[in-house]
Amino acid sequence: MSEQGGRLPESGSALVIFTDVRGFSKWSEANEVFVNLRAFIDGFMAILRGRFKAPGYEILSRGDGALIYSPIDNDLTRIEVSRLLARTLTSIRQIEQDFQRHCGEFGRRVGHGADLKLGWGVVRGRVIYVGSDLAGHNVNKCARLCSEARPYGIVIDRDDFPDQPKAPAVVPQVRLVRSMGEVRVWVTQEIASQFVPRERLRETPEVHVAGTCFIEDSQGRIRLLVARRGMQRRLFPGLLEGCGGQLRRSETFADGIRRHFRQELGLDVQVLEDLHLFYAIREPGEPLIPGIRFLCKRVSNREPASANHSELRWISEEEFMDLSDDEFVGNLKTR
Repeated sequence: MSEQGGRLPESGSALVIFTDVRGFSKWSEANEVFVNLRAFIDGFMAILRGRFKAPGYEILSRGDGALIYSPIDNDLTRIEVSRLLARTLTSIRQIEQDFQRHCGEFGRRVGHGADLKLGWGVVRGRVIYVGSDLAGHNVNKCARLCSEARPYGIVIDRDDFPDQPKAPAVVPQVRLVRSMGEVRVWVTQEIASQFVPRERLRETPEVHVAGTCFIEDSQGRIRLLVARRGMQRRLFPGLLEGCGGQLRRSETFADGIRRHFRQELGLDVQVLEDLHLFYAIREPGEPLIPGIRFLCKRVSNREPASANHSELRWISEEEFMDLSDDEFVGNLKTR
């Protein structure tokens, strides 16, 4: 795979994996750790080489992480792609178990804890071989996906691996990746449960859509869904809202509302497009964001669930009116 006779680097298809150690920089500042870092890194690299040892795999050190790759056929069948991902994830699980043992043994030996985790990015596609190294769009994308794997866990390019793996458990997301735009991914639960603030997912220009969802109970009474934002949220912590967020480019208002309800609350809703009003988000130091709010009806019996809200409940119209205006985001109640 090296250059020969001045030719351009050879290109081909490859499985590309990036991994790095989460929490490494701060942890390595301790004196007893710093003087033993070489042994720690060498042990980590030995674990990677032990699990990715099949012919064709190359492992390149990247500081506290590594680039791992293996050439693959250009025209894999869908079944072969699924099997490739399954083998890769099995190796990753084994490495994570080995890595935890390595951290424990290192901590006991040097007298300083090593509570560290691994982040992973996985893609496949065309690359350029430069000696024993790689270059190209897919290499950059894999590094970006590894950076998205926070606090730790695995991010997999969903366009490269369209079939959902059976293990570990993953969920589909769309991440706005720096310099690459929207990327469809599979993410493991550690990442899926982490709230990604809209500041990291901002479209340009930014337009919001929101929905207020209702159901009819067994006695024909209307109940509205209110969601209390978690206290960790930078904007409007602890206040009540419906559901919504940014509208994607070329996405209709109704499609945006349905997407947010599915992704944020696990609900399928019917958007009553004739019932809408305009609003604006105004915050000091933030750009003014226009929005449209719609009335929505739940179309299944599924109950809402969210890791990013401290409270979700269906309330009557009377309960809704009794709540103070100050408990709501913006002018949600008064409008």
